[in-house]
Amino acid sequence: MTKIKLLSSALMLSLLAACATQDTGKTIAGGNSSADITIFSINDFHGNLQADKPVPYMAAIDHHGHDHAGAPMTTPAGGYVYLASMLKQRRAAVKDSIFVGAGDLMGASPIGSAMLRDEPVIEALNQLGLSVTALGNHEFDAGGVALQAKLKGECPVSGCAFPGFSGAKYDYIAANVLNKSDAQPWIKPYVIRQVGEFKVAFIGAVTSDTPNLVAGDGVKGLRFEEEASAINRYVPEIQKQGVAAIVLLIHEGAFYKGAANDPTYVCDGLQGPIIEISKKLDKAISLVVSGHSHQGYTCKIDGRLVVQARSYGAYLTETTLSIDRSSQQVIKAVATNHLIEQAKLVADPVAQKLVTQMTTLTTAVRSRIIATLPAPLMRNSKPGLFDSSLGNVIADAQLKFAQAGAGADIAFMNAGGIRGDLTGEQQAQSFVINYGDIYAVQPFGNNLIRMRLNGEQIVALLQQQWGAGENPKKLFVSQGFSYRWSRSAAAGQRVQDVRLNGVPLEKQRDYTVIVNSFLADGGDGFTVLKQGRDRHLIGRDLDAFEAHIRDQGQSLSKLKTDRVQSIE
Repeated sequence: MTKIKLLSSALMLSLLAACATQDTGKTIAGGNSSADITIFSINDFHGNLQADKPVPYMAAIDHHGHDHAGAPMTTPAGGYVYLASMLKQRRAAVKDSIFVGAGDLMGASPIGSAMLRDEPVIEALNQLGLSVTALGNHEFDAGGVALQAKLKGECPVSGCAFPGFSGAKYDYIAANVLNKSDAQPWIKPYVIRQVGEFKVAFIGAVTSDTPNLVAGDGVKGLRFEEEASAINRYVPEIQKQGVAAIVLLIHEGAFYKGAANDPTYVCDGLQGPIIEISKKLDKAISLVVSGHSHQGYTCKIDGRLVVQARSYGAYLTETTLSIDRSSQQVIKAVATNHLIEQAKLVADPVAQKLVTQMTTLTTAVRSRIIATLPAPLMRNSKPGLFDSSLGNVIADAQLKFAQAGAGADIAFMNAGGIRGDLTGEQQAQSFVINYGDIYAVQPFGNNLIRMRLNGEQIVALLQQQWGAGENPKKLFVSQGFSYRWSRSAAAGQRVQDVRLNGVPLEKQRDYTVIVNSFLADGGDGFTVLKQGRDRHLIGRDLDAFEAHIRDQGQSLSKLKTDRVQSIE
């Protein structure tokens, strides 16, 4: 009897010790039962190597033109030289780590990076020791073929734009991007990395909405599958390879009004596609590193940790996974978003050398003065409104550019194509605008397309701003065009009283419409524009913008923002 009691007591002590280990991962008799690994991550860096402009925004609009409340950035943050410094500090503070990304690390970049075809961005990520990243939609800005060549370090006949460029030393992955021709993966769906004593699998995915976000030619040979089913397809194959953790890197996200760190991981008010995607994921996936929505959060969805580090290198996410050595399973996951606050960091000297080299190569073009404005032009609309000072000016610029040629009636500009405010450098009561400033606003290099649509098609186009949801993808309209809209009306019936120069639009009459080439291909879901007839390429959007800013200058102070009005 005594022996049985002793055995029972020993068994109970063993079970209690095991339970304590699952919760804390601390030392028990016989050694450490678990160990920690650290996953550092960024998303939506968009080639923001320089530390001065643009300061990462944290305001109330995402890059599709949806309004969302948020706290504005009040202190300079981000920039490659400070991101490198923070990453070095945090690496030194932990034992075993890896650095990964969730897409859009390049593309829609400021002029310094974009003029050099984002080659310095790839070199910077190589210097940071990036191991793997998901594809983002903006990686396709120049097309899939060009992306593959760039990653391999293959340069045009004229040579590389950035001296010494040799391609990416890290992997891009996406499980849901297939060749249309043979249904085979277009790029690696996943990779397995050794992190400390554990094998960790990273699966990639990009938003299935990519065909609506990229010019048609860029992805014409590719198919983008629904994210969760494509991701889950690879889990059994990965599990056979003895991994201790599976991490998803996905360029899709959510919108969140709260702080970038929620110690409870509850994240009340979190909304967006990543929620449903996460709920459909195989339970073997322990962590979701997300992107695309330019938000900051550390949340749990059905018990699984989902993180995002806003955008432009403003934050670095640090996630710690505690892994049980015996079961080779993740038993705990915690995360923190570190603000890359410039005033509290010292610029990394190796990173600074690269930025200085990039700056030297592009200074002459970037610093060319365009105009002096009476006030900054802002891309955000006021709450509940559609017009914005910058959006309206860009639409006006495109209309005027077209009218100088064969003429035009209306121009439309998508909010998602405007990448920042036009602020320039303040001097006394004016704001000096240079070429780098306007390039940061419209960095895509789109062409302008003239086409003909009838009045009925134009109204249908305006209705498409709401798509299937309540948050519209906004179109800014040119001077002389106006309409009213009803928030309470049913989808497809929200737009009313559409007028051109005060005269109601006629359903069967043809009008000459100007849009950028991205929209002309049906981008952002505006498929009506694919019906446009008599198409003609008339020039570059940036040329139109530059000419208008130069010509109008101080007169832009009289700009009104009352073209689109709500009925309620």
